Amino acid sequence: MTGLTRKRWYFFIWDEHNEEHLGLHKIQHWEAEEVFFNKYVVTPNKKHHGPERYMIVGKTNAGRKLRLIFEDLGQNTARIFTGWDL
Repeated sequence: MTGLTRKRWYFFIWDEHNEEHLGLHKIQHWEAEEVFFNKYVVTPNKKHHGPERYMIVGKTNAGRKLRLIFEDLGQNTARIFTGWDL
């Protein structure tokens, strides 16, 4: 995807809402972060809720395959909203 092929995220914004929402899907926040440091594919979010919302598909360090929805906040920072096992 143009513009995101070389983009990396190293910082994550967490609060009670997004951590709780991931927890409903049995995903720990640190597992979600691991996806961003392994091989992944990023595409625009199909349910478009804003101009900087994307879907990332990748694996945790333990090999768990996840799909996450996140917002690119700029300056290598992301806020993950939700996720699912694949």
